[in-house]
Amino acid sequence: MPAKISVYVDQELHRALKAEASLRGKSLSEFMVDAALNALHSPRRQIAASKMDLIRKSAKNSFTSDDIRNMRNEGRKNE
Repeated sequence: MPAKISVYVDQELHRALKAEASLRGKSLSEFMVDAALNALHSPRRQIAASKMDLIRKSAKNSFTSDDIRNMRNEGRKNE
């Protein structure tokens, strides 16, 4: 079953996206789904994901999700 996602943007961006979708003969929802799929499958994203995989493999430490959350929260306290 498809999931609904709501994104809040300012009126100017909404009008620009809706106009672009209209120029392409699509609804705003269709246009945004196409844009999301293009972003997910873009070569730049795939290159970035490959680089992140290399960084993860080269990292000597391994952290649990809880460790990372704790480090993030600790950093937020120091801001």
